[in-house]
Formats: sequence, structure tokens, C-alpha cells
Amino acid sequence: MNLTRALNVALPDIPAREILHRVPRIEPGVTFREHVEDGERIVRVYFPSTGLMYRLSWGQWNLARLFDGKRSYAAIAELYSRETGQSYDEQAVYEFASDLQSAGFWYRTEQEKNVLLLLQSKEERKKQLKAKNPFSDLSMITFPAFNPDGFLNWLYPRTRFLYTRWFTVLTLLAFAFSLAITLSHWSEIGRDTVEFYNFTDKTAADIAVLYVLGIFVVAVHEFAHAHACKHAGGRVPAMGFALIFLTPAFYTDTTEGAVMGDRSERLVISLAGIWAELMVCSIATPVWWLTAPDTMVHEGAYFMMMLTGIVSLIVNWNPLMKLDGYYMLCEIIGIAELKEDATAYLSAWVKRRVWRLPVEIPYVPRRRRPFYAAYALLSGAYSYLVLTVVARFAGNVSRNFSPEWAFLPEYGIALLVFKSRIRLLVNFMKLVYLDKKDRVRAWFASRPVLLAAVLLLLCLLPLWHQSTSGRFVLEPVGRSIVRAAVPGVVAEIFVEEGSVVAAGEPIAQLRNLPLESEAARARARLEMASSRAISAELRHQNYGAALHERERLLVESRELALQAEDLLLRSPRSGVVLTPHLRDRAGSYLREGSEVAEVADLAALRARIYVSEYDMYKVRQGAPAKLHVDGTVGKWASRAAAVTPLAAESDPSLIDPTKFKGLRPPRFYAVDLPLSDPGGGLKPGMTGTARVYGERRSLLGFAIEGLRVVLGRKIW
Repeated sequence: MNLTRALNVALPDIPAREILHRVPRIEPGVTFREHVEDGERIVRVYFPSTGLMYRLSWGQWNLARLFDGKRSYAAIAELYSRETGQSYDEQAVYEFASDLQSAGFWYRTEQEKNVLLLLQSKEERKKQLKAKNPFSDLSMITFPAFNPDGFLNWLYPRTRFLYTRWFTVLTLLAFAFSLAITLSHWSEIGRDTVEFYNFTDKTAADIAVLYVLGIFVVAVHEFAHAHACKHAGGRVPAMGFALIFLTPAFYTDTTEGAVMGDRSERLVISLAGIWAELMVCSIATPVWWLTAPDTMVHEGAYFMMMLTGIVSLIVNWNPLMKLDGYYMLCEIIGIAELKEDATAYLSAWVKRRVWRLPVEIPYVPRRRRPFYAAYALLSGAYSYLVLTVVARFAGNVSRNFSPEWAFLPEYGIALLVFKSRIRLLVNFMKLVYLDKKDRVRAWFASRPVLLAAVLLLLCLLPLWHQSTSGRFVLEPVGRSIVRAAVPGVVAEIFVEEGSVVAAGEPIAQLRNLPLESEAARARARLEMASSRAISAELRHQNYGAALHERERLLVESRELALQAEDLLLRSPRSGVVLTPHLRDRAGSYLREGSEVAEVADLAALRARIYVSEYDMYKVRQGAPAKLHVDGTVGKWASRAAAVTPLAAESDPSLIDPTKFKGLRPPRFYAVDLPLSDPGGGLKPGMTGTARVYGERRSLLGFAIEGLRVVLGRKIW
């Protein structure tokens, strides 16, 4: 027997038993304040040692405050009964304390925490140690925090003017001025905002600069929350740095401000971060506007505008995620845990009503149920969208350095992000399986003949279409190229990109001085020859020679006149001009046959897909088809109008030839799918996927057809 076991035998768990049977107590220095929420008296209680806040009813708080660690359960029950005038026994008080104990409400010293930790099992201790490790979950890496309360106590009296009316009016005027500059330069700022947050073209230096500026902006944002918390009368015990999916973020403990402040002060705490970012933007915008381009100050101010401008405002004001906008919405409608309550209600309702699981639906007032359901659906969809964007963000950054292996970090981040969601889905599927397996087994066991008949029917009925799909680029069915029939200099352009023209309408005017001079001289020579012919006819001298000369000059003049008419370029069809920057060609010289403009009839578009020779047996002329354009909702119906009789070269932009390495590349046949009335904002150049449907077949028919094709190709 070693020394540890000997001590355990000699001193059997005396401290542990004492702690387990000790009456709990409230932490000294606890902060609390009464609030009215949803028409009820609520007490918000904040514990500085843990940084946690609890919401108790007025009656629960009056009972909890009697626990001082000295009174027994019986004494507390007797004292509370005298205060309320109702009878409470020792067992009821004990159960109340046990419920709060499970929520971590009661105060424990460090020694008591260590003793309780020893009483836990090995697995529970491992879980707690893992939870304390900041790098155990890469989705949220926290670093040691510091206490900024002393600095805020010094700073707040000197900056209290930030919450005065005159300063608020001044900042609103600055916001309006910055907004006016932004709107007047929106064509530039809007484009650059999209490019700024698109990481496909960022270098390592750009990402490093963005990280540094992002840390500064987030620090200002969180420090504004801390300052507003001090304004509400609360302490700020912790402020630290974290990486949320490797993105820099600060966190600030403003819980005591939520306890001490009223509703308007809590709104100010939530709004302070966005307000501070807008103040930075209102300073950076005029600096960018006034400074010279290509200077460090100009570029730095523009970066700050991108970080603190429209996108930051939209993200932070969005109430669908637990950011500033969400907390402001909760304060406005008076529901403290909107996302949790709405998600719990909708999840339980679906499990109970749809999956018929034995789950209790939380009570929600009838007037709130539609709002809870709508908010849970929208917030869930938006959260998954943001998580998907985070994974794509990692892929975009990786593609700058290794396009071939960029999918590894992208899929790795996606797995990390969705790991908890996948685990929840697996657990839900297990729950459904355990709840339904006995009934499903009993149903199948009692109806084997019916099940076999259903399976046989599914195998024989022609329910499924043969189909083949392919990528396409929309192009107009009717298109014409306006070319220069004679050389010349572009003197004038009458249309621009997007102009609607009719057949024969002028497109451009060319100038060719030698040609125009020669045509004028030909007309003059023709007039002189005509005069000589008339004179010869009257005098009956050399009339034949004069007539022959006039006919020759007439043909020459007509040819030159036609060439001169070709200097005015006209549209050969009615349609829309597709050529961009057409007016930029004014003053340029065009050779004969040079392309000037493209005119297309957009009333009818065409999608062309390339079908390999292996799938041609599925396609026939007139076969129905469905087209889906990337980035749009819905599908367009079409029919295969034409199938090329001979194999054609596939469009390299639609088919990736690298996937055929090591194989004999198949030959492709083009299939045209017209859209006579596209509508829906479809334009030439849009890409998408089309699927052409063949005959309907049964599962057995698919198997026979597949076997026939394989045997026909390999055995002959």
C-alpha cells in the first residue's frame, strides 16, 4: 500500500463530504438590478468571479439572496415563509438550491473547486481540462484577457462628452457628409468594395495589411462597447483577443453594464461599436477625398473606408446573427434570448409534429409563434450561409498560393466549421432510428408480400427519364457583324453599347477623302461626257465614240458612288448593339473588312451544349430540356432544335479537357436549345447547365440498357 492509499484510508474524504453537505452561498460583491421584461419583474444578477449573468424572477431572487453559507435549509425556509406569508418547507428550499447548483449559480472558493474536481470521474476531468485549453477548438481560439477597468475609470470622466447631445448631432452631420461623398463616388467605391472583400487576387502582403487594419478596427469597436458599459455604471473586468475561424476578433465583458443599465443604456452599449466604426469612417472618407491619389495617406484612408463602411455596417446591423444588431433587436422587442428560444421552439415543433418524436414543445404565446418560426428559419439559413462563406474565404486565399491544392484548406475549414452541425445531425438521426425502428420492423414483417410487390412495381414502371447534361453559354440566335466594306477613318459613331437599332439604321460614318474625291471627279467627268454626247448627236459628228465614253464613265461613277455609300455603316438587322466602348473607336483607321460593331436580336437566345458520343443515344431532335442559369432562381424549358450530324470541336470554356487524360478523348456533338422568350433578365454570355431528357425508362430498363451499351462497345 503506497502513501496516497494509506492517507485515503486514514483520512476518508472529510473535506469532500463537508463541501458536499455545506449550504451554498451567493458570491460576495455580486451585482444585481431589477428590470421589467415582458411585463414581469426580472432581476439580473452578475457574478464577477465567473463573468456570468443570470435572470431570476423577483421571487427566486428573494429566496436566493438568503443563502449566505451559514443559514441551514430549514432556517432559510422559515425566514422566507415569514417574508412571503406562504409556507415553504426545507425540501422545497433544498430542491431550489440544487437547481441553481446545476446552473453554476453558487459561489465556490478555489479550494472548494479543487476538491470537487477530485470527486469527478476521470472522463469529466478530461472534458473540463480540454474546455480550458484555448487551442482545443480552432473555431474559437481565445488568448489571455486583461482588465481594462482601471484605465476606463481614468478615461471616462475625460471623455464623457461623447454621450452629450451636441456631440451626437456633430457626429450625425459627419456621417451625412461621408455618406454624400460615398454616394457621389459610388461607381468607384461599390466596385472596389466587392474587389476588396474578394480574396482571389490578394497577395500575402495584402492579407497581412488587412489583418493589421482589421485588428485595429475591431479593437476600436470593442473598446467602444467597454466605454459605453462604463457610462451605464458597470465594470469591465475583461477584454481580450481571439481568433474566430482564424479571423482576428476582440471580446469585451460588458455583462455588468447589461445588469446595471436600463433598456436605453443597454441599447447604447450595443450600438457603441457600430457608432465608433462609423466615426472612423467619417474621418477616413474626407481624408481619402481630399488627399492626392497614390499617396500612403490616401491609400490608408481608403482601406479604412473599406473596413468600416457599408459592408461592416450591414454585417453588424444584421439581426440574424448574434452581433450588435441582434442584441439591439432583443432589447427593442424585450426578448433576451431570441435566437435560442426561437430555435428551440421550431426544432421541438418539427421533431414533435413532423417526426412524431416524444419531445416536449416549449410554451410560446400564440402571437409570437409565427415570428419565432420565421426568425429561426431565416437566422439558421443565414448562419449556414456565413459558415459557407468562411470556408470559401479560406479557399480563395489558398488559391493565390497553390490553386491545385486549395481544396484541402477549404474542405478542412468546412469540416471544422460544420463539425458540430454534423454531430447534431448524426445524433438526431440516431434518435429517429431508435424511436422508429421497432415500428418499421413490425410494419415490414407484417407486409412482406406488399413490400415485394411495391419493389417490383418500382423496377418495372417507366418513371425515370434518360438524360444527359452539359454546360452552356447563352448566345443570341440572330446576330450580325457590321464590317467596314471600304477602308476609312471613323468620323462619327451614332450608337453605343446597349442601343436598340432598327434594320438599316446608321451605326457609324467613315471618311475616305481619296475615295470621296474620286467619286466627285467621276461625277464631273460623267456630266462632261454627257454634254459632249449631246453635242455630237446634234452635229452628227463622232456620236458613237462620245456615247461609248459616257457609258464607261457612268459605270465608273456608279461603282464609286456605291463605295462612297458604304462609308455610312448601317445595321443589317433589328436588335441591340453588343459591342462595348464603341465610341472609343472614333478617329481610328479601319481597314477593309474590319469589324466595327455586333448587333444581335435578344428576343431569342440559344444555349449550345456538347454531348459526347457515348451519350448521343439519349438525345433526339425535339427532346425536352431544362436550363438553369448560374446565379438565378428557377429553370427555363426548351427543346433540342438541332443536333449536328458531324462531330464538332468542344468549346474549351465549357468542357475541361484535363479530365480525359489517359483516355481517348470522346467526340462531341453540338445540341442547340433555343429560348424563344427568355425573360427573367437573361443576357448573352450567361453560363449555366442544361439537361436534355430522353425516353422514360424503368429501373430494370436502365439496367438492361446499360448492359447492352457495355456489351455493344466492348464485345462485337
